[in-house]
Amino acid sequence: MAIEGRTHRPVVNHEICQQCRICLKECPAEIIPEYRRDPETVRGYIYGLERWKDRQGIAPCTAACPVGQKARDYIGLLARGQISEALALIRQDNPLPSVCAYICYHPCEEACLRGTWEKPVAIRELKRFAVQYEMDHPSDIQMILKSRMQPARNQEVLVVGSGPAGLACAYDLALAGFKVEILEALNQPGGMLRVGVPTFRLPRRIIDHEITMLRSLGITFSFGIQLGRDTVLENLQAEGNRAVVLALGNHHALPLNIHGEGTKGVSDWLSLLRDFNMGKADKLQGRVLVVGGGNVAVDVARTALRLGADEVLVIYRRSRDEMPASSEEIENAENEGVKFHFQVAPLHIETTQGKVAGLTCIRTSLAEPDESGRRRPEPLNGSDFSISAMHVISAVGQRTELSFMNKTAISSRGTIVIDGKGRIRDYQGIFAAGDVVTGPSSVVQAMASGKAAARNIIRYFNEQQAI
Repeated sequence: MAIEGRTHRPVVNHEICQQCRICLKECPAEIIPEYRRDPETVRGYIYGLERWKDRQGIAPCTAACPVGQKARDYIGLLARGQISEALALIRQDNPLPSVCAYICYHPCEEACLRGTWEKPVAIRELKRFAVQYEMDHPSDIQMILKSRMQPARNQEVLVVGSGPAGLACAYDLALAGFKVEILEALNQPGGMLRVGVPTFRLPRRIIDHEITMLRSLGITFSFGIQLGRDTVLENLQAEGNRAVVLALGNHHALPLNIHGEGTKGVSDWLSLLRDFNMGKADKLQGRVLVVGGGNVAVDVARTALRLGADEVLVIYRRSRDEMPASSEEIENAENEGVKFHFQVAPLHIETTQGKVAGLTCIRTSLAEPDESGRRRPEPLNGSDFSISAMHVISAVGQRTELSFMNKTAISSRGTIVIDGKGRIRDYQGIFAAGDVVTGPSSVVQAMASGKAAARNIIRYFNEQQAI
């Protein structure tokens, strides 16, 4: 926005938009109240917003981003054609920008002030434009990153897990001068990015690019190493100069826990997506029922269509408003032909000759909110009904296998317990990050957790040296 004449009336100028700094509280109206009182101006409109009263003095897009991405600043650089400079700024806060450019749920756009009176700035798409330049000129950005690396420290960190939390943690630690090795149970890096996100949403060249950038910082990878199977946690510890970070993710799908779940034709979301992403998935036929309401359920439904299903129905026990999947992903699925049945819960699998024949369900009503903040679904007696199907796929949640750890380090939710400094209870020099701590979260939230673990490790070693 620009300021027009002596009236101080802001008008939209698309060539310099994003430069008025009203979102940073750097506006004349901050000290001259009468400038806020004309609702016909953009400034008056913004100052009249209820949510504007709680602003914190930083751009709303940055405040909404779990990793604190300075969106308005890099967009300004892109607008001036300074793509390398924009990428350098993006990578100050974001260890996996190309991944975010494809699958971030973009809370920054939801917070964008411009979106209150027209469409928000297309922040994610602008990031995708920038990272395509990076993919075409990787050495340019690698030189910038290497110039930021602090002197090497005589300390090393083992990161167990190469999902978004582990990769983000490793990135920040490598820039801080640590020797970093990542241990991965799979035979390729990326963790859940590799096996849990469909290729049509996240092309594998994007993951490969990010791994290349991490390797350019000296980060090394070892594959096929699973805690509890190939090594024990205590063997990873070393005296003095090593720390360990568990960023294991949630690689075990939760069952439906209903009768008939072992029948041929019943599967879980992780098995389906892993096979699909590795090119090993079997073709599907007939009607497919997907039980769940998160982004994973939507991914599975869209994948089922690509595997040949004639019809795909998503069964969810709450209403659309309570559905945790993003509205964007739901709309994408609907546009592809996926159908949604809301306020419906599964009761048991119907079988014939040892195969799935359908699913008996019951309708639900919504009561008061539960601990999740969403209204609790309650079954309606006598509302049972049957849906015929050839396949039923569970997408109701995930967990981490932690049987190799002390029970005192595991919460009632099955997650790892950490203290205020990010360390695992009853383990010396071992930290945790990502979904194994928080439970299932988004990619960018897992990255934020990984970055927090990196800060805690740096503090841990600095405190040791001060003793």
